[in-house]
Amino acid sequence: MIIRILNVLLILIINFIVISCNVQDSVGPQQSPGLILIGEFALSIPEPSGLTLNEDCTALWSVSDNTNNVYKITLDGNVLIELNFTGNDLEGIVYDSTDNSLWLAEEQLREVVHIDLNGNELARNSVDVPGSGNSGLEGICLDTASTHYVLNEKDPGLWAKLKSDFSSQIQKVINEVGDLSGITYDRTKKMFWIVSDVSRLLFLWDPDQGIVKRFDLPFAKAEGVAYDPVMSRIYIVSDLTNKLYVYEFENS
Repeated sequence: MIIRILNVLLILIINFIVISCNVQDSVGPQQSPGLILIGEFALSIPEPSGLTLNEDCTALWSVSDNTNNVYKITLDGNVLIELNFTGNDLEGIVYDSTDNSLWLAEEQLREVVHIDLNGNELARNSVDVPGSGNSGLEGICLDTASTHYVLNEKDPGLWAKLKSDFSSQIQKVINEVGDLSGITYDRTKKMFWIVSDVSRLLFLWDPDQGIVKRFDLPFAKAEGVAYDPVMSRIYIVSDLTNKLYVYEFENS
């Protein structure tokens, strides 16, 4: 009798394990603990590749590496403005609150371009970081002191702090991920949020400590990231899905 009961219990345990595995397999990639998806919006921008918030975090700016144009969009992805500016191979963008302008990263030209909000070019500067062609400049951001930082995508994957003349002051290789595809500055933590499209990863990075936090992303080709410190929200665009993803941090 005892043996029969044990056999029944063993069968029940095995069935439970099999069912649990099947359920896990059926639900697909899981959201990282601590990062909560609160919005997912289709974009009419083909292959969005960079992202930045405006000064009061009420709108976003993005670039397309398909049309090489610059767009202002709502927080749910609707296009408000398309600027009268066309780049060569636009990959990164950052809003500059000091003069209400935009800085753009040109990947293949390895240049940082300064434009006003009407699309007029104000300045253009070469950047001396290693890399070439489609492994070139991929992201750009500013800190609260208006210092420029850029990313080189790969070969090597590199973060650089720039001087006022756009020469490199500091360069650091980030080799823990497959590539670097977008960057934004977190003024509260004085660190950087970076996305990797190859590794499907969002991570918080510090020049001295390296990767501090990491979150897996359940979609491919994350190419741009922006951070709202007041709402504690992360905005990410995907080049592949043509979508804007909005996340907030749990217990932030």
